[in-house]
Amino acid sequence: MPARQRWARWLLWLVLALAIAVGTGSRLLDSLPSPPQHASVAPSVLYDRYGTPIAEIGPSVPHASLGLEDMAPALVDAMVVVLDPSFLERDGVDAGAYAAALRRLWEEPDPARDGIMRRYLETVHDPHDGAASEARLLLAELRLGRQLSRPEILERFANIVYLGRGAYGVHAAANAWYGIPASDLTVTQAAYIASLVDAPWGVDAVSGPADDRFRSAREDRDRVLVTMYEHGLLTSDELATGRSQPVPAGVRPAAALGVGAAGVGASNGGAVDAAAGGFVRMLIAEAGLTAAVGQAYVELVERYGIHRVVTGGLHVTTSVDVPAQRAAVQAVRAQLDGMAGLVAGAEIAVLDRSGDVRVLVSAASASTSGDVEADTGLQPRPLGDLLGPAADVWGAWIADDVDDETSAGTVLRAGDVSQVAAAFSVVATGGERRTSRIVLEASDIPPSRSLPDRDTDRWPMERTLVPASTSITELRAGMDTLTLPSGVPALGRAGVSTGTGDAWFAGWTTHYTAAVRITGRPQTAEIDLAPATGELFAAVLDPLQHPP
Repeated sequence: MPARQRWARWLLWLVLALAIAVGTGSRLLDSLPSPPQHASVAPSVLYDRYGTPIAEIGPSVPHASLGLEDMAPALVDAMVVVLDPSFLERDGVDAGAYAAALRRLWEEPDPARDGIMRRYLETVHDPHDGAASEARLLLAELRLGRQLSRPEILERFANIVYLGRGAYGVHAAANAWYGIPASDLTVTQAAYIASLVDAPWGVDAVSGPADDRFRSAREDRDRVLVTMYEHGLLTSDELATGRSQPVPAGVRPAAALGVGAAGVGASNGGAVDAAAGGFVRMLIAEAGLTAAVGQAYVELVERYGIHRVVTGGLHVTTSVDVPAQRAAVQAVRAQLDGMAGLVAGAEIAVLDRSGDVRVLVSAASASTSGDVEADTGLQPRPLGDLLGPAADVWGAWIADDVDDETSAGTVLRAGDVSQVAAAFSVVATGGERRTSRIVLEASDIPPSRSLPDRDTDRWPMERTLVPASTSITELRAGMDTLTLPSGVPALGRAGVSTGTGDAWFAGWTTHYTAAVRITGRPQTAEIDLAPATGELFAAVLDPLQHPP
């Protein structure tokens, strides 16, 4: 074949390969989620299994979207110079930035080196849906660069980035930290807020040296000021003035905002501090939902990340059965009211055969008045002899901690009653372990029908077979037969923790598995609380006896 024909054929193949690559790349770009039409921040709403709203998880500080022209120029300069000094000078496809993005496919990720576009995409895209994989994020950067200008991308990022104290976006941050509009921030204040982009969580619980608790925050702010000076954005006098000001000067007290790095479980007027970046507002009263919402919050953050949960406007269907939850709260109150001064509280978990948590109640009883607070967090307590001869095998699954050897032997602590109920469900099913869960599904639209009435894609249930037939037989052999008030048969086992007086009862019916714990007080450790746990077990399970 003549050389000219060979070159023509190679050229034809090259053109064909390029056409295929362009077509494939175009389809991949079109398949990616488009960026939101605006920088929106909306709370996530949690529903019970019947579609009733039970709680909201949202920002602690009111949010509003601003245009770049509504932000202090110093704030815009500070954010750009910290993250990507030449960001606004480039437009469209940035070969250098994409070459760096390609290197990330095989290099160890370094969030500190990510630019504004990458940070924005990682914020607005769900990190668990595949769009946050390096390859897809790279393509998303290409698409974003074609759709939006650099100022538009910066504006959107500035309106949703978390900046400490429950503030998402610069409007909320200016109010949270200084109580002023973002347009009125001084250079020093702007530098401080810009310094929070990389480490917003640390400032939610200041923990510096005793003699200078704000040292780390001041060093981060000064680093921004120096960078601004090096890029010609500040004079030497402005730099000196800014560095001379202490960080606490002018900072609004956090207590005035009602936010902080608090764990789930502390209630305050129907609201719960879920984390430094989020605030939970209960929508249903007198249902003892704090423990259930707290567990749902943890499951959501593990799957979506805190930013998506707090600002993404998710509609989350949970397994919680509010009527059954209310009935359980009433049963707990009745039980504890009759034992005022003798017990510190009680916890109940009821799981259906799918492993879904139907009821989760944690209540505390005041030592003096005997008043019962049904909205408390779950607490690990000793399991005692609840597991009998199977403790060595089963305890490892549900133990939150294993204490040192004592005169009474090794003391096992249960993480919570839902874990205990899950362990007993293995026995009930003959060896299938199902991880207990509360979140069933999450979407961008509210549920149109209750869970039993709709066909939906649910979060996968984890099932594993347990190769411990001997232990299952041993634990099952120690179960007692009982009959609920409605005549439904059940199997159950009681246990007592020596020393604390805590009493447990765990067992199952055809459709449900439940665990109950009544927490004793030190001065009543000799009192046998086991009969009370059995009574509470029956009182909670009896109203639920219909197929789930």
